[in-house]
Amino acid sequence: MIIDFLKELIFKQQKMTDRGNIQMEFAVQIRGEGCADAIREVLSDAGTLTIDSGKGSVLIETSVPWLEVHERIEATGRRAVLTGFGGQSAVAMVDHGNEATNVRGVIRFCTLSTVAGQPGAVVDGTIDGLTRNGNFQLNVHECGDISGGCSTVGDVCDSSEIRSDENGRATVRFVNDRLVVSDLIGRSVVIAEANGDQPERRLSCGIIARSAGIFQNYKKICACDGVTIWDERNKSIAAEKEREATQASL
Repeated sequence: MIIDFLKELIFKQQKMTDRGNIQMEFAVQIRGEGCADAIREVLSDAGTLTIDSGKGSVLIETSVPWLEVHERIEATGRRAVLTGFGGQSAVAMVDHGNEATNVRGVIRFCTLSTVAGQPGAVVDGTIDGLTRNGNFQLNVHECGDISGGCSTVGDVCDSSEIRSDENGRATVRFVNDRLVVSDLIGRSVVIAEANGDQPERRLSCGIIARSAGIFQNYKKICACDGVTIWDERNKSIAAEKEREATQASL
């Protein structure tokens, strides 16, 4: 009981300090100042906010996880897409090797320093499909070879504990002083069960790739398939609903 309490205390302390504030940029469908005012209201306690109604841009410096900011914006009835995250950034789509678990999510890394190669990163994201109220490991592995699922990614370079809520979601937001974002590109993230001294069970994994920082992503149409970011967002919403329906039927 005491050990569990201490783990929970450490986890809460990890959550955030002002040192871990990150700038995030969202493309938002804003139609007039009424829309902008609604967004200002829902984000009034989240951080320093700048809205450009003409460009459909919402810029915020915050310690709130990006998904929560995104959900607050969309709760006003406007669609939103994250287009920039911090300075030097990296992202992992954690959705491989999960055929038996359906664990999936997105983990982002953003450097704390403006000096290249300096250690320290904000780790931010969400993982869904976990067992409820459980402890898990968010591991960075040395390789990005997921040809064999999560078993061919090499040794663990760094490990942090995360915890799921009553819905099986882990909301991740903490500062890791060991990580150098530029060194993460091409490596992988693995979500594993935390079983003490027992062999770990790897639940899902993904390759870490470079991600756009603030003011580095101006595209409205994807060059690969000609789909607008709003059509892409609609596809994402449909996929989320389908996944929720599938999980509810299990």
